[in-house]
Amino acid sequence: MALNKRTKKKMRIAKIITAVTVVLLLLIFILLFRVRKIQVYGNDHHSSEEISSGIVDDVFMKNTVYMLWKYRDGKVPSGMPYLESLHVQMKSPSKIDVHVTEKKPVAYFDKGGYVYIDQEGTVLEITDQTYDGVPIITGAAMEEPLLYQKLPAQSSAQLRTILSLTQLLTYQEVAADEIRFSDNMEITIFAGNIEIQLGQDEYLEEKIANLAKILPRLDGQSGTLHLEGFTGRNEQVPFTPSGTVTDSGEGEETDAEGAPGEDGQNADGDGSGGGEEGQAGENGEGDAEGQVDENEGGTVYPMVFNSSGTLVYNVHVENGTVVDEYGNPVPGVSVNEDGNVVDAYMNVFDSATGELIQQ
Repeated sequence: MALNKRTKKKMRIAKIITAVTVVLLLLIFILLFRVRKIQVYGNDHHSSEEISSGIVDDVFMKNTVYMLWKYRDGKVPSGMPYLESLHVQMKSPSKIDVHVTEKKPVAYFDKGGYVYIDQEGTVLEITDQTYDGVPIITGAAMEEPLLYQKLPAQSSAQLRTILSLTQLLTYQEVAADEIRFSDNMEITIFAGNIEIQLGQDEYLEEKIANLAKILPRLDGQSGTLHLEGFTGRNEQVPFTPSGTVTDSGEGEETDAEGAPGEDGQNADGDGSGGGEEGQAGENGEGDAEGQVDENEGGTVYPMVFNSSGTLVYNVHVENGTVVDEYGNPVPGVSVNEDGNVVDAYMNVFDSATGELIQQ
């Protein structure tokens, strides 16, 4: 009986020691692994303090081990919709490094303050600052915006067009300054000194893909590029340099320096304007320097569909073979007995001028 009492007493003491040990270890864990410093990397538009307070959103998040476990999959907290991704690293028991990727604004509106949206149409920021490389949207009707909410556009169709167009511009790496909507929903893009008329929301993917090829060729020039009727099937793309005289005899607009062009020439006097609307692009011989070649007042960017249904730009004929701008043969495209180029969709165009002969 006495032995049983002694055994029970030892067991009680062991339990007490175990409990005390657990409490001590827990206290050490809480005190040692306590977040005292958070270093944020990758943020441009949002402060480190804002991000730090956003991830430490409850008392448990003050523990470095728990924080590491909580954000182990890189999931962004719901209260931080301005972030694309978030990754946490424990540098020491008391120090956390946070690497973030902010959502990039694709466009902004002027509503007294500048309203920036992401590619999904969510309002990322309302500020009095403007950021380089982000186009302004004008002519689009919208209600009063709310931060981190969907853009309250009055027309859902117009919002879809805005998002589609900004995504295409980003994908094709076309730097636009302004995207303007007219009352009848016609679209005009301004990129430097070039005005690009896109017309209605039709064939936007083809128009922007073609624009990405054309703009580098117009570097240093100013004028209007006409893509209103473009569908991607070998149409010529008219380009009207600034100062070009129209049929009415009036100059359309001034050049980049504000001086009207003379005798149909542009500001550099190279004659690329001509008396008629020029065709932006190359002739059938190509132009390694990307300069504008003369061709009855303008030039053409020839392009064909290859056997895969892909548009190939700047093609020309070498030794009876249709090649791209790098000299590679274009599959599915040939030269017929008349010397004209026939693409995989049976479009026929003049190999010297790029003019569509038969569609």
